Amino acid sequence: MKAEFLGEEKVVLLGIVKGLKDSGKEVGLTYSTERFDLLLLPITEDEISGLRQFIREPSEVEMDDIEIMYEYYIGKFGDTSIPPEAYVTAVRLADRDGVEVAGIDIPSGVYEDIFVNNIQLQDLLSLSLRKRRLMKRKWNMNDPVSFSLEWDRYLNRGGYENLERERAKHMATEIIKRKRGKTLVILEVERFREIVELLKNSLREYRFQESVE
Repeated sequence: MKAEFLGEEKVVLLGIVKGLKDSGKEVGLTYSTERFDLLLLPITEDEISGLRQFIREPSEVEMDDIEIMYEYYIGKFGDTSIPPEAYVTAVRLADRDGVEVAGIDIPSGVYEDIFVNNIQLQDLLSLSLRKRRLMKRKWNMNDPVSFSLEWDRYLNRGGYENLERERAKHMATEIIKRKRGKTLVILEVERFREIVELLKNSLREYRFQESVE
């Protein structure tokens, strides 16, 4: 998934399947097409610092139950990487070339407030029940994007859907606020479509083009 907004600045958005190692190659290929002034990632500033630490000193990363099950399924499409190779590659390339890299996800502290405002006891109970069915459910395994989108729709219902919607709004706002020169934005495929639509509503003076690769 790839989209561009062309105007006073150029904003390139790349949607990646975050668990696949090959996503790092996608990032590297897109990054190499031109000289970017800014690189934005769908994680927090603290997580970017964590990635830099991982690059310096690789170590085993702990995963929760849902992440372990997701890796099991996404691994049927290719080698996996934790932390996501797409983000590791992005930080490594940007730091090598002196390109600013920034996180656009909701920062810690603010996220907790939004979580409390959106997630009720029923949401927690429902998620617990859905987790038990993850390994028994028949998934769309036609391709990694279709699987990731279905996985996201199944898990993020009710208050969790609202929470993800708030994440998308926050990231779209950050893109609009931070964009300058040529900006490359890496996004999870799960949030790609919603963020693109939000940007189309806000960047009406920009020419929009999209390709599905």
